[in-house]
Amino acid sequence: MTAKTKDGKEIFNTSKIYMPQSPAKGRGDKMAYGPFRKSGMLADTTLQPGKKVVETFEIKFPYEDVEKDGKKSRDIKAKEMDVTVNLWYMPAGGDHKKGAVNKDQYLLYGETKKVTVK
Repeated sequence: MTAKTKDGKEIFNTSKIYMPQSPAKGRGDKMAYGPFRKSGMLADTTLQPGKKVVETFEIKFPYEDVEKDGKKSRDIKAKEMDVTVNLWYMPAGGDHKKGAVNKDQYLLYGETKKVTVK
């Protein structure tokens, strides 16, 4: 997800990877529990078919604190921003580093919305 002002300045950028999380091995090189017990401790952060996933991000509009006539006020520099959300599919084993290009990945969903503050 990326948020940019009207002049193209990027003010927020983040990404999230949805995939199954397997538990750690336990104590260093020794296994604390067997696989039959670990299967119950898996955290599933994958995108399930037909299940709605809602993510919330708090983005601060760029501002500047100004003192006028002895009173402090907050002057918002940009009152509009374009927020772009892209959902990419990247197969397992791909390079998940930011900015990496994988020939097998493709865009599942993309949308840009304008957000304003009044």
